[in-house]
This record gives sequence, C-alpha cells and structure tokens, in this order.
Amino acid sequence: MTSETETITIRDRRFRPYLSGDAIRSAISRLAATINRDYADAERPLLLVTLNGAFVFAGELFRQLEGPFEVAFVKLGSYGAGMTSSGTVSVDVPMTAAVEGRDVLIAEDIVETGRTIDRLYHMLRERGARSVRVATLLLKPSVYYPQAEKARLLPIDYAAFETEPLFLVGYGMDYDGAGRNLGALYAICDNE
Repeated sequence: MTSETETITIRDRRFRPYLSGDAIRSAISRLAATINRDYADAERPLLLVTLNGAFVFAGELFRQLEGPFEVAFVKLGSYGAGMTSSGTVSVDVPMTAAVEGRDVLIAEDIVETGRTIDRLYHMLRERGARSVRVATLLLKPSVYYPQAEKARLLPIDYAAFETEPLFLVGYGMDYDGAGRNLGALYAICDNE
C-alpha cells in the first residue's frame, strides 16, 4: 500500500503527492450537493461517464446523486501511450444510452484543451439532448480558457478542483495505462 505522502514510480516516471483522497472525496461531496440542487426537478437526468479516466470520479459522484439519475458510458480518445494529447478526438466506444429529450451531465476526469467535451457536447446536441452540462474532477483554467482559436468555449458547470498544467495520475487517471487505482492524485516530478 502506498502512502499519500511518499514519492512513487510508475513505469519510468516519478510522481509526488498532489491531492489526498480525503480532499478529493470532500470536494466531490460539495459538487454532488450543488448538482442535487440544480437537478432537483429533472425527470430522467443522465450521468454520462467518459471512459476510462472519469470512472472513479463518476462512481464517487454517482453514489451521492439524488433522484432518478441514470448512468451511461462513452469512450473518446485523444491520448496515446504518452503524456500529451494527439489533438484528435476519436469515439472508441459509442454512448450506451439514448439521450433524446434528456438532461445530460457529462462526467469528465480532467478538462484541459476542451476538445473531448466539445466533441461530446456536439454529439449530444445532435442526438437531441435537452440540456448538457459538464462536471469534472479537475479543470486546468490556464490551458482551457486562453484558447483564442475557440469561437465559443463550453462552460464548465461543476469543477471539483482547478489545477496548474501538471501531468497527474491516480483517481482514475493513468500514465501509459498504470496508476488509475491510486486513491489520491500524484503529479509528475521527474523534472523538478
């Protein structure tokens, strides 16, 4: 078992503790309370989980959602085996639920460039979703907001944390397929 205070090695890289599991769970609870208030009158809201990275965050969030929330999954890809996005978003696994006429809440692990949520938002609107909102564990505002080439950035409705542009693993996020099972978040520290 790894302590949340020690440096760890995943594959060929070292990572340092960044956010504890307790801090993450507390932030998700606050997010859930806000979402429950905002969706109190929704008839059949759908939590659409982006795989693979968001499943741990979404599981914690989903357990705390009240009312008739349902859950579905979709897998979009923009990362290869490394630490940077390819810039192209592919649909690797299609949505597992119909969205027409529904209020959809996208559960994302991290919002950086916004390409993934932009692609998913347009897919949902084309398929007739009544509303689309975004909940993310992490938002990198210094990467997401300054993008001049974006005509219109989607609002990030719910963000548990805003973070610096660091490469992070744990709580569902990985480095080359490893580290998703860590109960806290760790930041790369090879170059420190």
